[in-house]
Amino acid sequence: MSQSPSDRTERPPGRRTSQPELLRHSAMRWLAHHLLDRREGGVHRAAPAAGGSPISGHKHLTDQSAAVLALADNAPEELPIALQGLQALLDRDGRPGFSEVADRSWRVRPEGRARTLRHQFHAATALLVGSRFTADPVARVRAVDLLNRCLGTCRDGAFPGALSEDWKRTGDDAPSPLTAAAALRALAIADALGESDVDTEQLPRMATALGRAARELPTPGGEPRIALALAHAARLLESAEHADAAHRTMAVTVRHFTSREGASGISGGDAAHLLLAGAVLRSRGHDDCGATAVSRAAIDRLADRRHGGFHTVPGQAGDASAVKYAQVQSVLAGALCAASALPTSHQGWPVEGARDADE
Repeated sequence: MSQSPSDRTERPPGRRTSQPELLRHSAMRWLAHHLLDRREGGVHRAAPAAGGSPISGHKHLTDQSAAVLALADNAPEELPIALQGLQALLDRDGRPGFSEVADRSWRVRPEGRARTLRHQFHAATALLVGSRFTADPVARVRAVDLLNRCLGTCRDGAFPGALSEDWKRTGDDAPSPLTAAAALRALAIADALGESDVDTEQLPRMATALGRAARELPTPGGEPRIALALAHAARLLESAEHADAAHRTMAVTVRHFTSREGASGISGGDAAHLLLAGAVLRSRGHDDCGATAVSRAAIDRLADRRHGGFHTVPGQAGDASAVKYAQVQSVLAGALCAASALPTSHQGWPVEGARDADE
């Protein structure tokens, strides 16, 4: 049987493959073999954990975006199939943005017409990354335009959760910290790509508002996506103040996941964001509060060494009814790749008082 592109790993002769490389390539193989839709394009949402035909159902924008970002770094030969799915969800009637749910043949579902801002940020970022691989100037322009449209909804550093299909009505007026986190991640990726046409004017206010929201979160132990976003903000702004906010949020989050209540339940998505947040902090010379060790241990527990890929939550091994999700394979493979590419620095800014996360 011939190898799929995602089976092949380019590495210098004589260098052994590291454990993170083995795990991320296992996830990409599983995604390519079981969830890429080679007939209609894009990725299916899920398949049985042991492999086999995808579970029939709708296609979601979040899955297409995550697959594009992961395949761009890990298996670019498979990227056109994922990009086909992402582009199939671009609004066909001239409205900005992406539809968010469709059937297998990309007919938009009624529930997929609203614009959830964090999903639009994620998709625009994926389209921007994809346009660099395909050298598609039209896709780049659409991606930048959508990013700037999303950023234009920011008021005093905060974002609404969702808007109507025509972008004229707010579907959720409450400020959404997760939307702000998605915005900061989008700005970080655009910066890494050298994309100068994305509007960064609101960046300082976004970071400050998100740091304030992080202190007010009602959850028992922080939020890895917010910790990652604040770490990105600290890097982009080269600000000790924002590095301090990132460090404090990370300390609370890690403390939760190492507590009796949280230690056994780290999901694939949480582990991925925690790993990346730790890597970003370490790349600027800061202590990661144990995030790298905690997330790698969680990822190791989620790895399915019999069938490949990752389970969604601990304890699914041996469960005949368990399924594996495209988004989990993508975000974990992407995080393992990105984290390994960030060098550890010893020249960061001081993080005064950041050890005591209860202050």
